[in-house]
Amino acid sequence: MRQTFLCLFAAAFLFASTAMGGEKVIGYANMADTDVFVMKRKESFQAEADKDGAALRIIYSDANNDNNRQLDQIDNFIMQEVDCLLVVPVDYAGVSVGIRKANRAGIPVLCLGIEAEGGESTFIGSPNLEAGRLQGEFMREALPKNAKVLYLEGSAGYSHTTERKQGFMEACIDQRPDITLLASQSGDYERDRGMKVTEDWIQSFPEFDAIIAANDQMALGAIQALKTAGRKGVLISGVDGVDDALRAIKSGDMAQSILQNAPAQAKAAYNAMKKLLAGEALPKRIIVPFESITADNISEYFSE
Repeated sequence: MRQTFLCLFAAAFLFASTAMGGEKVIGYANMADTDVFVMKRKESFQAEADKDGAALRIIYSDANNDNNRQLDQIDNFIMQEVDCLLVVPVDYAGVSVGIRKANRAGIPVLCLGIEAEGGESTFIGSPNLEAGRLQGEFMREALPKNAKVLYLEGSAGYSHTTERKQGFMEACIDQRPDITLLASQSGDYERDRGMKVTEDWIQSFPEFDAIIAANDQMALGAIQALKTAGRKGVLISGVDGVDDALRAIKSGDMAQSILQNAPAQAKAAYNAMKKLLAGEALPKRIIVPFESITADNISEYFSE
């Protein structure tokens, strides 16, 4: 008990020193700067820091979707003795090695967007199973009887890829046995890949009613392929709520996007980081709910 009190006192003292002119160093290990949503969240985190004006120095790294590179970057942050480590994991299992190393070094860890399988950390984000469930619920109600659908998966081997598809399957396909899943294929979360896979599907399947994509970039690629082929009347759903997807919903090219609120996640992460630096305890999970955006409520989210 005494040791715990002393640790909390020391953390509070260090944070107070920061407020009086000291500087705290934060290591932000990003998953991939090439990902539109991930980059928006990173920029929103920096905006929170700029607005707050606290004496912080944030060091960013980019793993470019390479788990081993991310582990090396985490090792580097540990060697620099950062005061807090914020990780956007490339992989929920693979990142655990780095988190455990940070734990042993006494560095508090936040996982943003993707949970970690092992080690001690606080997860801040939106559960991916829920995103798929919201897509499934929408399609379950919107699709006609005996509908045929296609599913654009994220990159293979990642928990978020598996969970988003699982949520969709449980909420739609398992509930509507009349709906046929014609094919499911990875588009690697990339717009060009989503377009290419859809082009192949257009050649293979003369009729289908919907394409459900694990993110907006693949959904937007699918829309491009459908437009080029002159294929109309296909319901398209994606995840992230990026501006291009919201424009597509407003124009009628896209039926749904599941908003993963980048600014809200970034703000929650920034507030959690400050609490950690002040020696406050955090829960294991801080949830920022997903939100379903369709033609019915697009005006609440997009004004262009």
